[in-house]
Amino acid sequence: MSDNAENKKKDFRIRPFNAADYPQMREIYEQGLNTGHATYETRSLTFEEFKNVKIMSSVFVAVEEDDDSKVLGWVCAAQASTRTVFHGVVEDSIYLSKEAQGRGIGGALLDQLIEVCRDLHKWAIHSWIFPENEGSAGLHKSRGFVKVGTYSHMAKMTYGELAGQWRDTDVYELLLPKPEEKKAEANQKRK
Repeated sequence: MSDNAENKKKDFRIRPFNAADYPQMREIYEQGLNTGHATYETRSLTFEEFKNVKIMSSVFVAVEEDDDSKVLGWVCAAQASTRTVFHGVVEDSIYLSKEAQGRGIGGALLDQLIEVCRDLHKWAIHSWIFPENEGSAGLHKSRGFVKVGTYSHMAKMTYGELAGQWRDTDVYELLLPKPEEKKAEANQKRK
C-alpha cells in the first residue's frame, strides 16, 4: 500500500456483493480487459456464467463510504482445479475502477479475500499475473504472495495492442494454514 493510501482517511467500505452490483462489476472488469494486461479472456461473463465459476461467498465489493451503490472494485476466488484433491486451492480475481486506484482499496479487498479463504479452509491462493501488470504484482507481494514461477508462452493474445503475441504469465502464491494446522491451532486455544 502506498504512503498516500495509508495516510488518507478511508473513504470506502468493503461489503459482500449483491446481484445489483454485477453490472458495475462487469464494467470494471471490462476496463481491465481493455488494458490488455489483466486477462486472456476476450469478454466479460454474464451473471449466470459468473455464478457458475466463482465461489460466491468470496465475492466482495468496495463501495464509496457515502454511496453504497457505487462500486469501486471487487474481488473473488474460483477453484483452481476441478480435481477434488485440490479443493483447498483457489485462484483470485481482483479488479479496480480507475477512480479506485491509489486509495488503498485493492489492499482492503485482497485482505478481505484472504480472511474469507481462511474461513473457507482454503490452504493456497494463486494469482496469475501478466509480468507487465506491475500494480497487481506489487499489491499481491504486499500481502505476502510469493512469485513461484513463470509460465512462458502461456497463450496468444487475440485482442488489444499485443494481439497475435504469445504472453508469459507470472504465478504468485499465498500459503494459508493447512487443515491439520488449523485443527492444532484450535486445540491449542481450547487449552
